Amino acid sequence: MIAPRAAPLALTLAALAAACGRGGDGGPKGPRPVAVRTAVAERRDVPVEVRAVGRIVANQSVAVRAQVSGPIVAVRFTEGQAVRQGEVLLELDPRPYRAALDEARARLAQDEARAASARDDARRFAELVKKEYVTQQQAEQASAAATAAAAAVAADRAQVERAALDLSYCTVRAPATGRTGRLLVHAGNLVTASAQTPLLTIEQVKPVYAAFSIPERHLPALQGWRARPPPVRVRAGDGPEIAGVLDFVDNAVDAGTGTILLKARLANEDEALWPGQVVDVALRIGERRGAVVVPAAAVAQGQQGDYAYVVGADGKAELRGVTVEQAGDAEAVLSKGIAPGERVVIEGQLKLRPGAAVEVQGPREEGRKAPGT
Repeated sequence: MIAPRAAPLALTLAALAAACGRGGDGGPKGPRPVAVRTAVAERRDVPVEVRAVGRIVANQSVAVRAQVSGPIVAVRFTEGQAVRQGEVLLELDPRPYRAALDEARARLAQDEARAASARDDARRFAELVKKEYVTQQQAEQASAAATAAAAAVAADRAQVERAALDLSYCTVRAPATGRTGRLLVHAGNLVTASAQTPLLTIEQVKPVYAAFSIPERHLPALQGWRARPPPVRVRAGDGPEIAGVLDFVDNAVDAGTGTILLKARLANEDEALWPGQVVDVALRIGERRGAVVVPAAAVAQGQQGDYAYVVGADGKAELRGVTVEQAGDAEAVLSKGIAPGERVVIEGQLKLRPGAAVEVQGPREEGRKAPGT
């Protein structure tokens, strides 16, 4: 038997034990709902894009070589400098070529005097042969001598032009507008016109091109691209997206890879892109009307393929297999698995299982500023 004083304590312990096995409503206590955040699947028109990895190429890449031989006496630019077409880059020793020009001009003057004398002789002999003071043969010889002298003058003039051109080549000018690379031959070095190594290179970086390849199955979408060039977006690393436009489609598909080469033209006014740089390219080839769009965070990958969780009307999670038509950084376009208006889970999927009760949380607060800040 229980002592009278111990009876109230025993009854209290029994009540607490019974309460531990029951919920607040008297029934058995179930698992707590999983906290998630959700978004509503939308139906709207979205652009169709093809994504690829490309590389920036210069609009023009010019290798500057010497056209005459001689020592470099002056460098008129700094490595990496932006130059305009026609600006002086280097100067070679002009003295040998100036002397050659003077010599050619002197020879021209000498032959011009001889040609003038030969013309006068030919004219006199033509008059004398009419009076039979000289023979016809002598007149013809005088005419031939005048013709030969005129030809010598023409050759001398060509030599003068060539000598003047060689002298002008002693001043090396920029053949195109762009940015210079490193100088491979410095002042004091002897350069030759036949050297294969260039003195420097100039890359035109405004504009530039993004070269990339896409699968051949997208070729039908590019029909008529010249009339309406499709827009292109380019991003280098974590930098901002840069807008461009398709400017080139190769004339053949690479049989080995099944891809075709394209180039997009980018103004690059701020010179944010450099030749040789690797970029991500998005080419817009059309528009998908009435597509189902969900946040990209709603779609996950599993052993059976892509899937997403949907919150049903009963507040429980439902696992859905989905087919992704187009995936972007922020959104995913689905062709199967989710209907417009359904609520998909975008945060908390790892804690879910099919049929689990969910508790939908409100929007995040991290991005909000405090009043007055």
